Amino acid sequence: MFLNRQNSFLFLILAVSVGYLVSAMSLGAPVAESGLTPSFFPILVGAAAILFSTILIVQNRRETSGKTASDAPRVYTHLWVIAAIFVYIMAFRTVGYFISSGLFVFALIVIFSSVEKLVVKAVISAAIVAICYVMFQKLFGVRLPTLWG
Repeated sequence: MFLNRQNSFLFLILAVSVGYLVSAMSLGAPVAESGLTPSFFPILVGAAAILFSTILIVQNRRETSGKTASDAPRVYTHLWVIAAIFVYIMAFRTVGYFISSGLFVFALIVIFSSVEKLVVKAVISAAIVAICYVMFQKLFGVRLPTLWG
């Protein structure tokens, strides 16, 4: 079926992503002669959201398994994500950016994948946190809270 519940959600996410990108592009040019402008990051996020939602739609369409929704075991991924976001928000100021963000990214990776290759997932989490630190601290000039002050 082309428009089942999951496909409908993916198409909704695609439509919201397109709307976000259009509104982000109204902020102005992403690059000026002095470097990146404030509209660069929203445009980048909007383009990435469109790309990833399109990939998910294509993957979902190619899926040929005969499983129906009633055959699949109940997974409460959405509740785990909400719990992880709540803990992240509560821990961010207390333990700082590196520890809270590292654990948050690691938790999301484990929630959306299997509990295997934890060392590789920890390294990926550390890389993501480091890249985001450089982006916010150095590129945007946003001071992030740290454990050491």
